[in-house]
This record gives sequence, structure tokens and C-alpha cells, in this order.
Amino acid sequence: MEKRTKYFTKWLLIEYNNAAIREKRNRALKEEFLESLNDEHVFPIVFYMYHSKDEIRVQIFFFEQGTGFLDMTLERYDMLPTAIWNEKEQKMQLETEDEIRSRFPYKNREWTDIVVKKPYRKQDKFRKDVLKAYDSKCAVCGIQEPKILRAAHIVPVAEGGSDEISNGICLCTNHEIAFDNGLLKIKPNGSIEVVSQDLKGVFDRIVYPNNKEEYPSEEYLQMKYDNNFE
Repeated sequence: MEKRTKYFTKWLLIEYNNAAIREKRNRALKEEFLESLNDEHVFPIVFYMYHSKDEIRVQIFFFEQGTGFLDMTLERYDMLPTAIWNEKEQKMQLETEDEIRSRFPYKNREWTDIVVKKPYRKQDKFRKDVLKAYDSKCAVCGIQEPKILRAAHIVPVAEGGSDEISNGICLCTNHEIAFDNGLLKIKPNGSIEVVSQDLKGVFDRIVYPNNKEEYPSEEYLQMKYDNNFE
């Protein structure tokens, strides 16, 4: 009968602990404690739990020195080696360092898992509302093909813009790209400026929504006119 247990070697513990410190996770071990461990020992995981989304908290057994907790990503946990205990032969089978390293994204280097936090955007509703306000027409060239129309944010949400219609404008993909990159500019009064005449559509001014309350904000247009927000 075989029993399987995930475990750490000393070098692996130090690497995972360094990552927990770099990534500012809630549980890490004291570095001086890890340095004092026996190089030849392995340290089994006796308990684990999902601490938060995509994060695992493990309890590690250090024999006479007790236990300790360490937080890591689910991906890191899955890459840990597995010890196989053969009850019949009374023998523990461990993985080699090469076998362990083969699962790492960088075999001989540590790495950092980054959690990207960004504002939640109700993009489906925003697109629906903006296209409806503009009668599904590009405000610059008037094209009406929904498959290539976009609800473009005038000021990106990450830069303080909102998901209100006043921060949106309906543009075709060509004019959205030009607008995002500053090749096409829209003044607060709605007039259009282009770097190249090849980018210009059929209008000198944008076509506004029928409802004045849904007009693009002059404040947002001025912010975009003054900044590329790259």
C-alpha cells in the first residue's frame, strides 16, 4: 500500500518562503529558522487549506521543532514534490532535484507570482448603453456595422474615468484605435482633429446622441485631449 505526501526540502522551503515575502503573503517563516534546518532532511506537509482565491496555506511539520504555516499560490502548491511511502517495503521514495525543477517555469531561478488588481468593469452594460445612445453608429464616420463598433472609454477607468455613458463614445475599430493612440482627437466642443487626413471620416464634428443627457462629458473630452493615457 502506498501513501503520498507533498513535502519540502530545505532549499525548496527557502525559495517558497522568499516568494511569500516578495509577494507580501500573510504567512511566511523566519528566514533564520529555515537556515538552521538540516540540509538532508525533508519536511512533510501535514495539512493544507484554501486560504483565499487561488491561494493555499500549508502546515509544515518540522519534527521536534514543531510546525509552521506558509502561504503560496495554487500553482506553486501543485509543483511541490510528492513523497511515496511503500508500506510493504517500509521505504520512502523521494523525487530528485531535477524532477522537481522540471516543473518550474524557470528551472534555475526563482520567480514572482503577481496578483493584478484592477477595477471591475460592467463592460457588457457599458457597451450596450453607449451603442444605444449613439444609435449604433460610429460618432466619427457614421458606420453602422455592430461587429466593428466599440464603446470606447474617453478616460480609461484605470485613470479615474467612469462607466457612465458620459465617459463613452461609439467608435468603429479604426477610429477607436486612432482615438486611443492620440492620432485622432476630439475637442470638448465635439470638433475632430486628426494627425493624418487619411484617418479622417466624413464628419468634422462627432455625431452626438439624441438625448443631451447622454452627451460625452466636456471634462472627460478635455482630459483625453490633453493626455494620451498610454
